[in-house]
Amino acid sequence: MRKISYRKDFIDYVLYHYDFEDRVAVWILNFLKSHPVVSKNIFFTPDVLHRRRLRIAAVGTNRPTLVFEKGDTVTSDGEVIFHELNMNQDELLYLEFAFPAQDARYREVKKIENDLDKELQTIADDALLKEIDHALDKHDQELFQRLVKMLKRST
Repeated sequence: MRKISYRKDFIDYVLYHYDFEDRVAVWILNFLKSHPVVSKNIFFTPDVLHRRRLRIAAVGTNRPTLVFEKGDTVTSDGEVIFHELNMNQDELLYLEFAFPAQDARYREVKKIENDLDKELQTIADDALLKEIDHALDKHDQELFQRLVKMLKRST
């Protein structure tokens, strides 16, 4: 599998094998897989650098279909989520799925990401540099110092 294609392939798999109570979830998944910048920044394994998190639940999980978190903001409004994803395409996004039963293919995708540690570390370092810039722009000295420590540990 190529670097990004496994992400798109997995989203295709989800679209064809699962149903969602909110049709906006299908719309968002199609958006995520069809935009190269966005699909490059999707991850299925959590990381402290992922300031944005999107949870998508299939029918039968008794969970809300969509839940988006960014900082202190949490929303389940599909249109707000789509707008956020569209306006901030270059930001990292942790995408988490909830299925009614264990899914072997989901486990496999997570394993692929864990196995790509070196590539992910490079991407994480780039994201960390962006976060450092963001902390500088906000004049947040405490966040800046924490991020610089993290960067030093990763290199």
